[in-house]
Amino acid sequence: MALEQHIQRIEEKLHLLLRKLQQVQGENTQLRMEMLEQQQAIDQQQQIIAGLEERLQLMKLASAQQGIGNNNEHAAENEAFRRDIRNKINEYIREIDRCMALLNG
Repeated sequence: MALEQHIQRIEEKLHLLLRKLQQVQGENTQLRMEMLEQQQAIDQQQQIIAGLEERLQLMKLASAQQGIGNNNEHAAENEAFRRDIRNKINEYIREIDRCMALLNG
């Protein structure tokens, strides 16, 4: 009889462990889903930030161009503006080249 009781206690403990395992697996799945949702939200926010930074930079360039005008006293600012515009154009060209490479590849 003692052996049957011992086996029964082991089976009960095994069933308890299996229930706990299922519970932990369920929690793990739920946490993974929450993590994925949060990562997607972070990605969206990063895209929004990148777009806003782009707009801010363009607004700065536009306001710098308007403030400079054709006055020779602002030659250094004018050159900085031209350099910024060249850099921006080069950045766009690199991005276009990357897109073309992806389309051709």
